[in-house]
Amino acid sequence: MKKHVGYILENDIALITMNSPPANAFSDPLHQDFLRVLEELRELPVRAAVITGTGRFFQAGGDMGRFLEIKSIDDAKAFVRTAQDFMNQVAAVSCPTIAAVNGFALGGGLEIALACDIRIASKTAMLGLPEVRYGLLAGAGGTQRLARLIGPGRAKLLMYTGRHISADYALDIGLVDNVVEPEMLLAESMALAREIAANSPVAVRNVKKCVDEGMDLSLVDGLAVEKEYWAELIPYGDYGEGVDAWFEKRKPNYPDHQRVADQ
Repeated sequence: MKKHVGYILENDIALITMNSPPANAFSDPLHQDFLRVLEELRELPVRAAVITGTGRFFQAGGDMGRFLEIKSIDDAKAFVRTAQDFMNQVAAVSCPTIAAVNGFALGGGLEIALACDIRIASKTAMLGLPEVRYGLLAGAGGTQRLARLIGPGRAKLLMYTGRHISADYALDIGLVDNVVEPEMLLAESMALAREIAANSPVAVRNVKKCVDEGMDLSLVDGLAVEKEYWAELIPYGDYGEGVDAWFEKRKPNYPDHQRVADQ
């Protein structure tokens, strides 16, 4: 049976690839395979994950045929609930996630990238949330995550117009964090993943918790979250290895205390 999403694991770094020609559209098989991959990775010691696509597409959004099956408000709410739950599971992966945007990332494809922690785009990539062109809106987290990332004004501009934007423009507005030549995309993304993986995995995961949980809190409440997650690191003892390595002028060797996602 064909796998629409697969992965390889090398040195505690997962490379997750969507491979569902022609456009890696968000079909039921792709959805189910992606969830299977996330479930399997929960059982493995993963310190960083890179998510990418194949061919000209990172992921081209929803399967248009599925929209024709929506006949009622109840159908619509069930559809959106499933899409949002999926994106929330991508966002909830406890190790850092890097979207290596190799081509078109439209609609749900961009929403997958938005659910990742970091976005690196090929210079030839095109990004956008074009749902208004079809009488819809970005309902898998797009309206919320995009506005939080680049600000409400720019987010509304992109969503009101349904524009497809270049990787360079996406970099200018903070939608992606780096733009590289197409042939260097995976090399650069994996190099970043290795740089992250060299640090204390439990400390990196707690950084992710601090940022994600603190985003919608007041500064006072966010600092309280930071304090708790800072103190939580002490029993793991990685700080001892880090300090020893600094004094001994060597690279630290951190054990993996946790799995890729919370159980």
